[in-house]
Amino acid sequence: MFQRIPVLAVSTVSVFLFLVVLRLINEVSFLKLLSCFGQTSAHCAPAPVSWRHRSLTYHDGYINIKTREPLQLDCNHCAIVSNSGQMTGQKAGHEIDQSSCIWRMNNAPTKGYTEDVGKRTTIRVVSHTSVPLLLKDPDYFFKESNDTIYVIWGPFRNMREDGKGIVYNMLRRTVENYSSAKVYITTEMRMNYCDTIFKKETGRDR
Repeated sequence: MFQRIPVLAVSTVSVFLFLVVLRLINEVSFLKLLSCFGQTSAHCAPAPVSWRHRSLTYHDGYINIKTREPLQLDCNHCAIVSNSGQMTGQKAGHEIDQSSCIWRMNNAPTKGYTEDVGKRTTIRVVSHTSVPLLLKDPDYFFKESNDTIYVIWGPFRNMREDGKGIVYNMLRRTVENYSSAKVYITTEMRMNYCDTIFKKETGRDR
């Protein structure tokens, strides 16, 4: 029988991404957080289908790069899926896909790994440094997976909208080429807030 060995390997960027995710989902009213794959106790039970049909909530600080509208989202039972290779062989895919919202990081793949990590992706939180990795296979991320919401974060120098933001310019071209892509960026005010939280929690200046 396969024995699971928990491994915690968190880089500075991973910690920051996780804090951004937590900040975003903490603004959403949800009942449970799925963080116990493989367990069968009541508090780890998959979310009932009825939970998945709730009115959306607006979230200031996350702006659609094309329409300029704030992010609309509501989650109840969430799965935050790690990029770690430790997911391989866990066979948690079915459990993950039962969640109302499924969060993934950067360019972590699902194709070829659905048995372990699931096939649905509600939101993908992406660091500015990982945007070029997504753009290596834009059809996969922005055409085939066009129901996914992308939340991109990064420092103002890369995300500025005056033509000098390198990452912002990449994203603008992407939404022009893939009109159905749901790409959101963090506002400068929200980014500053997240940096403050990161420094408070880690004692480090990102």
